[in-house]
Amino acid sequence: MKLRLNLSFFIAFTILVLAAAWLLSGQLGNTEDNLTYLKTNTENKSNLKRKKVQVRESASFLYSPKIQVTGETHASRKIIVRSEIAGKVKQLNATRGKLIATGGSILKLEDEDYPEKAKEAEARVKQREIEFAAANNLAKKGFRSETKYAESLANLQQARALRKKRQQDLANTEIVAPFEAVISDYFVEIGDVLKKGDAVAEMIDLEPILVKAFVSEKYHSVIQPGMTAHGLLMDGTKRAGTIRYISPVAEKSTRTFKVELEISNEGNKIAEGTTAELVIPLTPQAAHRISASFFSLTSNGDLGIKVVDKRDTVSFLPVKILGGSNKEIIVGGLPRKVQIISVGQGFVEPGDKVQTFKEN
Repeated sequence: MKLRLNLSFFIAFTILVLAAAWLLSGQLGNTEDNLTYLKTNTENKSNLKRKKVQVRESASFLYSPKIQVTGETHASRKIIVRSEIAGKVKQLNATRGKLIATGGSILKLEDEDYPEKAKEAEARVKQREIEFAAANNLAKKGFRSETKYAESLANLQQARALRKKRQQDLANTEIVAPFEAVISDYFVEIGDVLKKGDAVAEMIDLEPILVKAFVSEKYHSVIQPGMTAHGLLMDGTKRAGTIRYISPVAEKSTRTFKVELEISNEGNKIAEGTTAELVIPLTPQAAHRISASFFSLTSNGDLGIKVVDKRDTVSFLPVKILGGSNKEIIVGGLPRKVQIISVGQGFVEPGDKVQTFKEN
């Protein structure tokens, strides 16, 4: 009887252990499944909480920025020709608007008494030379004092100086061009009586010709004399040239600097005073093309764009505008490749996790 009870107890205990093991194995399996389910469910809920944004993948390209400002053409040289003596205008020898060679006659004044004065001065020199020679011989023999010798030498030098002046006055009765240029205008007519220093004509040198314009102060440090640039003329032609000058002083009212581009003008085909664009290419740099709608502003007023990294985190990147058109803006300062938020950037902030979908 006792043995039967022990056997019954053993069988019951065995069944209990097996049942417990079965229950425990099932519970452990369910725990792993539950953990997986909870993790997936958490991720799904997290994704549901993230804001969706549209992104555009952008790759940089090599962009050559340029400065382009409106200016106008100017003569490379311009002078007002003036009379160096008094006299009456006898003849105008050049044509307005036409080229005149170096040394070419602009106008002729009446000779008046200038030839006679030149001859008188020449005769005076000969007289003083004879007097000086005699004084020199007497001084060598001791018959003439050093004072008289010095006086005769001074008289000779004075006569020579007067001769030079009279000859120059006679030459100045004909006013000639100091360099090859165009007579843009005459200020006198035949018969006008001139005083010394009166304006006679205006001369302009159009070869080469200049394109003058004013550039922003931010470009002053990058423009140097000798740089290659272009002049874009009203007829659409483009002329290559060299930067000749950039002003060291800004215009007070505009804070801009004057720049002069020198270009060839063979045949004087380009007139002075016409509108022209000054185009100065700058050093090429990496850039991206974006729409103006992509821009964002920080609380400090910094201009930039919002991007998404590989971890789906939003970042703000400042940009520098290099150029553009009505359709797109060229910006610099970005990485070589970047995912730009094109839609939804106004609803997310730097550091936010987002869901992304690409543009079609």
